[in-house]
Amino acid sequence: MKPKIFIACDTTNIPKVRKIIKQSKTNKIKIGYKFGLEFMNSKNGRLFVSKLKNKTVFVDLKLNDTVNTMLSTVKALKDLKMNYLTVHISSGLAALKAVKKVSGSTKIIGVTTLTSLNDKDLRLI
Repeated sequence: MKPKIFIACDTTNIPKVRKIIKQSKTNKIKIGYKFGLEFMNSKNGRLFVSKLKNKTVFVDLKLNDTVNTMLSTVKALKDLKMNYLTVHISSGLAALKAVKKVSGSTKIIGVTTLTSLNDKDLRLI
């Protein structure tokens, strides 16, 4: 099995993302592409992701809301045929189970702590 990596497409610049994808083509490892909240909410970000073919797509939204809002969001994203989606563990077990139930073939990744938080932030929380 080939090693896998994800490349973060952390920009709203579509030509830059196209360049990232083009320059990262290889047969040596399996590459996936991560698209975050900023990209997915940009003017053409969602449309761009919806048109990707034969790519591993990781949508990093870190969903954290009520059960109904999270379910509606996952259902609204189904047309993207994404492979992975992030949700906050702190949204609760009921929300996590409900999201998993409607996610189909999309793998759900639980986020416990943001990497931007330091020890002081975590103690305050």
